[in-house]
Amino acid sequence: MVITSNKYFGLMLSIVCILGLISCGGGGGGGGDFVPSQTNGLTYTGVATPAVIDSNNAAELASDALIGGETGSNLGIFSSVYDSQSKIVREIKLYDVVQIFSDPLYKIDFYSHRGDSLAVQTEQETVDGDCGGSASYTVTMDDVNGTFTGSMTFTDYCNQNTTISGTADFSGLFNADTSDFLNFALSINMVSLTSGDQSYVIDGDVSVDVSGSPSVASLDMFMKDSSGEVFWVNDYTLSITEGIDYVDLQVSGRFYHPTHGFVDLTTITPVRTYNTYQWPYSGKIQVGGGAGTTAQLIAIDVNHCQIKADTNGDGNYNYDSGQMSWNEL
Repeated sequence: MVITSNKYFGLMLSIVCILGLISCGGGGGGGGDFVPSQTNGLTYTGVATPAVIDSNNAAELASDALIGGETGSNLGIFSSVYDSQSKIVREIKLYDVVQIFSDPLYKIDFYSHRGDSLAVQTEQETVDGDCGGSASYTVTMDDVNGTFTGSMTFTDYCNQNTTISGTADFSGLFNADTSDFLNFALSINMVSLTSGDQSYVIDGDVSVDVSGSPSVASLDMFMKDSSGEVFWVNDYTLSITEGIDYVDLQVSGRFYHPTHGFVDLTTITPVRTYNTYQWPYSGKIQVGGGAGTTAQLIAIDVNHCQIKADTNGDGNYNYDSGQMSWNEL
């Protein structure tokens, strides 16, 4: 994906939307068991050892790792709630969250002073939310080397019926000759989000490379839901390939569940999601836990999925959920 104008800065950030998925796995691969003492504000205090996958938790761990947080909670990209008319409403999820961050960010005019005598420009402004509140920002751009840094403070900033409060820092690099964005980083500092009676707090870091295709996002983030549980996405990598009306995702990383412990997430077949459907159309991911146990989440179609698990670590899948509805997860 190539972003050629500040007009599309918000769209660049919305890559992290899949970040909903982001809220899915955590750092893949090696390393021992460890827990950071603190990242900005939130701290993970849940189980920090590998989760032993069994027939009772296989579906929960596989889907939570992909979705990010508890299935059906508002932490996941696919989470949803029902309104009074029993119509599905996709409330607070990281996809929407990043769009909410993007809304004021893409209004930043990096280019109005290009050609001025000073290579480094600093701009300050306040923008209003679509449904109330405000966001104020300061941004500094170097027109010679193509770097930019800034910070934004949200004060009950409302967009898409979601209100956010807190601060986020951002920085990045663009091609000073063509104005194409190359990469950016976003540090979200204990930002609270509220939609209806649902709320949570996110705290962590996201970096995205959009210099080529696929785009690659790297994440390390804590997410606290309304019950007070903190989920941790550690060393998560998301590779994003965009089609006309779909997105193919390859994910890897480590996801910490506060009750069960952590699993390592890998992609067997890219997960395809269409813009018009709530659930994935196809794809297969695998999570690995302690004692050699593993589980797979298989997208059969936009209505159905399947869970398989090796619960004794012998390399054979001795548990099979059979075809099930996504809503059963």
